[in-house]
Order: sequence, then C-alpha cells, then structure tokens
Amino acid sequence: MKTLIALAVASFACATAAVAQEQQASFKALMGKGYDIKSVTFARGEATENREVFLVTLQKEKSVAVCYFAAPNWISLSNATLEDGRRCDVR
Repeated sequence: MKTLIALAVASFACATAAVAQEQQASFKALMGKGYDIKSVTFARGEATENREVFLVTLQKEKSVAVCYFAAPNWISLSNATLEDGRRCDVR
C-alpha cells in the first residue's frame, strides 16, 4: 500500500514537472466535461510534507487528469476547492 501511495505521489510530481504539455482545470469543470473518476488515493508522509491529502485520478477517452486536495476539503466537498482551477492537471 505504501508503494502504491509513493508511486501515485511520484506520478503527480512528474506530471507537475511537465507543465508545458498540460493544462489546469477545476474538478467541477472536468466532471462537467464527462471525465470519470478512476481512483481516489489517500496519502500522508514525506512526499506530502506530512499533510493528509487525496489524489483523484480522472479519465475521459485518452485524456487523464490528476487532482490534488487537502483531506478536509475533499471530505467536505467544499465548492471553493472543487471550483479552483489550480487543483487539477490535465493531459
């Protein structure tokens, strides 16, 4: 399980490094465009600076998006967070 979380966090880190090929969007916008949630991963540890976060992976056809949320914001489904265009990276 720890390996899976480390891999997800590493994938997210690599994804954010390739900003030139990506675009950012809000979670609500992606859901409105027909993206499906493929996985939700809880992570806490060194890679997240000991913060409790959720990584949400979405997919629509060949496009993939990874969204990064603080645990309390994902749990409460805060509108401000779900509408924040900086939370999700899309390829």
